[in-house]
Amino acid sequence: MEEYLQYMKTLRSQINDVEDQAANVSAEEQIHFTTIQTLQNDILSAKSMNQQLIEDIEKMLTAKGQLCSLIIEKQRKIASLDSDSTTLAQTLELIQHEKISLSSKLLEKSAYYSKVVEDLSCKLQQQQDWVKSQKHRRQMEEHDLVNNKLDEKMTESEGNISVGNCLITDNEIKESIEQAKLGSNHFKGISHVIKCACGEEYMLDLRA
Repeated sequence: MEEYLQYMKTLRSQINDVEDQAANVSAEEQIHFTTIQTLQNDILSAKSMNQQLIEDIEKMLTAKGQLCSLIIEKQRKIASLDSDSTTLAQTLELIQHEKISLSSKLLEKSAYYSKVVEDLSCKLQQQQDWVKSQKHRRQMEEHDLVNNKLDEKMTESEGNISVGNCLITDNEIKESIEQAKLGSNHFKGISHVIKCACGEEYMLDLRA
């Protein structure tokens, strides 16, 4: 009987030990389960953060690509503006050279035409002086002719008995005046051609 009790006591002790071990194992399992659950939650959170990080990286890469495209486009525009600026500078330089050349040519032309105008004025003055001298000479000749005719008439009238025949009639005086006018009319229509050094020809026409 004592052996039985001892056996039962030993068995009870073993059962208690097993229960304690089971309780310990259950507690450890609960701890492990909690730890696993926490780890799973951490993994899910890490996955979510990783996904968010991937999305952020993709957005950054997209923005970087757009920024690079914008930078390349700006660089192209800057290069184009530099090329246009160089072209405009060269064009401006050519225009300035052309302006200087044209100014020089205009000065030469101005000096040439001033000389031409001066020469023409001198020649025109000479022609006018010549025409005036010819006209004056012609008028003097006509005047002398009229005086000579008047002297002849006066000489012829000195031998006449009648006092009326000694006077020159009004018609004879009018005729002498008309002849003088006809003499001056010879100068009407006198023209002279003046040729310029540039090749142009000018007509000098004397009018009454």
